[in-house]
Amino acid sequence: MAKAVFFDVGHTLLFADPPVPDVFTRVARRRGYDITVRDVEPCMADVNAYYQEEYLRDGDFWCIHERAVQIWLDMYTIMADYCGIAQGVPELAQAVYDEYLDARNWSAYPDVEACLKGLKRRGFQLGIISNWDATLEGLVRDLVLLPYFDDVVASATVGYRKPDHVIFEIALERMGVRADEAVHVGDLAEADGEGATSAGIHPIIIDRAGVVDDDRFQKISVLTDLVSLL
Repeated sequence: MAKAVFFDVGHTLLFADPPVPDVFTRVARRRGYDITVRDVEPCMADVNAYYQEEYLRDGDFWCIHERAVQIWLDMYTIMADYCGIAQGVPELAQAVYDEYLDARNWSAYPDVEACLKGLKRRGFQLGIISNWDATLEGLVRDLVLLPYFDDVVASATVGYRKPDHVIFEIALERMGVRADEAVHVGDLAEADGEGATSAGIHPIIIDRAGVVDDDRFQKISVLTDLVSLL
């Protein structure tokens, strides 16, 4: 019987709000660059492709705070180059990164708080296991979600990242539960599904848009389904 539920963060609990092109444009215009969201949006496919290439080449950047931050800075630099910005690019990239340290640029999905409240009422221990830099706990705190969680494990603070079984085992040890007493919920089949399975934890994939084509793992479309499922 499950005693603990672990959650991924990005696209599971939280999403960038406003979207990246909007925030990049806002910060750039604040710094005197004459661009619009429509100037930025066409390059997002290239930005996402860069991230995927780097992740497949060496996803261990998530294990070190400075390297994780650099990936974000590199992506914002790609956006600046696409928009024809030639001066002050490192400073602009840093300013965009800093903007996302502000919780006002993130939102929890509408089903998150009801899910967490429901699980807490039923006595579950709740934790976070996420590939994120060292700012994660502060962000969760600023969004007033931290009181729901017994522990927050960010890859950059423990030196391991999903799907490595070690990050899950660290979370289990810190929570004081066995693998067969835990469930992990996330949006990615590899990082969350395969990673949790490798540690002996039952994975559940949150597939909000119905796009996860992988029948190996149990799937839900809204987090509130967990309350009745567990």
